[in-house]
Amino acid sequence: MREQFAGKIAFITGAGAGIGRSIALEWARRGGTGIVTDMNGEQAQATAAEAAREGGRAFHFTMDVKSLPAIRATFAEAIAQAGGIDVLFNVAGTNLMKNVEEMVDEEWYSIIDTNLTSVYRCSNQAVPQIRKRGGGAIVNIASIAGIMAENRCAAYSASKGGVVLLTRNMAMDFAPYGIRVNAICPGSTRTPRIENYMRNVPGQERAIADLCPLKRFAEPEEIARPAVFLASDEASYITGASLVVDGGLTAGFRLPLFDQL
Repeated sequence: MREQFAGKIAFITGAGAGIGRSIALEWARRGGTGIVTDMNGEQAQATAAEAAREGGRAFHFTMDVKSLPAIRATFAEAIAQAGGIDVLFNVAGTNLMKNVEEMVDEEWYSIIDTNLTSVYRCSNQAVPQIRKRGGGAIVNIASIAGIMAENRCAAYSASKGGVVLLTRNMAMDFAPYGIRVNAICPGSTRTPRIENYMRNVPGQERAIADLCPLKRFAEPEEIARPAVFLASDEASYITGASLVVDGGLTAGFRLPLFDQL
């Protein structure tokens, strides 16, 4: 497995922490070269250094996915340094606990730009490069909120639902060029954002964990491994899929009454 991605180059957004960081490290463990990007440059640098210790080559860049000039400049410099792109992991994301009445336009567009528009913009830059390499893969990190609405997450749910459908569109459009496009829909995952929620509302961790049949949060590496799988040749006949990784949360609802019959 350490040489599975030897010679392959992956561009990863939001790789300074959480799921993006875990994807970068998993990619490195399997011999791949990572282009590690994050709006927090110090965190991107730390992830790249850790990826190098895992045995993979890694380049790091500060990049705000809300900025089209930053995206264009980063892709150009990354390709010049790394030599190309075989895989794109669109991971960068954020949330805001507000409904449509509570939000203002700037908040709405900030969430949409970070979670959805960045997927379009980064894919727009990556697809020509992946085509030059003879094909590859794009893996988008969506959310179960993109297939099942969450209260007071209006922009987040809208953006992640958009990622799911954009994934399907790109899968159809780019299949002729050997580019597979899939999405991961995580449930509650122990990322810095979730940890911050727990600090702000202490005592609720168990209640959130109990929502899914497995009764726990996912660890970031439990999302990274399926994402890396979708980028691998082992998933060579999978495209247009949205793989739910949520501990069974969206499998169905449980009626306590039935447990008594």
